[in-house]
Formats: sequence, structure tokens, C-alpha cells
Amino acid sequence: MKKELLNRLYEKNPDTGNYIIEIALDKYVDVFNEWDHASYRKRDMDPELAYFLEDCSAEIPTRYDVDLFFYLPRQLKDSEKETIIGSVVKNYYAFYSNLERKGIREAYRRTLTHIMVSFGLLASTYVLNFGRGNFVLSTLQQGLTVGGWVFLWEAISFFFFKRSEKTAKISTYERLARANIFFKYDP
Repeated sequence: MKKELLNRLYEKNPDTGNYIIEIALDKYVDVFNEWDHASYRKRDMDPELAYFLEDCSAEIPTRYDVDLFFYLPRQLKDSEKETIIGSVVKNYYAFYSNLERKGIREAYRRTLTHIMVSFGLLASTYVLNFGRGNFVLSTLQQGLTVGGWVFLWEAISFFFFKRSEKTAKISTYERLARANIFFKYDP
């Protein structure tokens, strides 16, 4: 996104230099998932709010940090709830960042397994070199060759295509987890 357009869509915080994502709330509880009836400190974040924050974050280049500004009616001002909401947002994104990191580590292990299986299957077709003149053995050899290439393609597709999606998601979650959180109140 061009810097001029970015500056029109998102203000910069003069104190931190970060871009501001603004969230208007009617009440503090709007931050939480309405279906989650756990205690106030243990509630999960509202999925629509999470989607909104992630979508806004995706519009701002990753080289910039973001600040979250929650706007509420003045009569609701409560410092304790501000602290709780700040920790809920940070914990939510730290949790999902760690979850995605675990997922990417598991995907690397799977990719390594796919590569080893691929080379094993492809090597077996050359080493064994069976199937000359026999339809069943020739079909088996071709099946091993195709299987080897399929496993190799699976490893290549993760490494070059799917990995970038996961790393982008991790960087978004980490940026939102470290975001400064401010509360502003209507006059």
C-alpha cells in the first residue's frame, strides 16, 4: 500500500510513531466472545474483533508497529478493566503466535519426512530396476516413481507456497501481541 494512502487510512501516534488501529466499543464486554461465559479475566476475545484487527494489521506494512486505540463512553472508565482487556488482547495473540509456530515446526518435520520418503521411493525404482517385460512389476515401478515425485512435490509446495502464509500470520500475531493499547473516552 502506498504511503499516502496508508496515511489517509490510518493516523500515526505522535508519541510512538506507530500506526493507530481504532476500535469503537459501547462497553468493555464487547471485546470478549459473547458465547464465552468464563470469568471476566479468562474470556476469549471476540472473533469478529480479532478478524478486524488482523485485517487492519494486514493493510499496514509489517515494518511498522501498530497501536490499538479503544474508544468508549466516558462514564464507563475503569482502570482495572483496561488492564484486563490489555492482557486479554496480548495473551490472545501471543497464544496464537505460539500455536502457529508449533504448526510450522510440525510442517517442517513433515516436509523432511516427505523428502526422505520421496528419495527412498525414487531410489528404490533405480536400485531395484525391476519390471522389464512384466506388466505387474513395471506398473509397480511406475507407481513408486509417481509416488516419489508426489512426495517431493508436497515438500516443495509447502516450502515455497504454504510456508509464506504461515510466517505472515505469525508476524501479524506477534505485531498485535506487542501493540501498545490505549483507551480513549468520549467527552
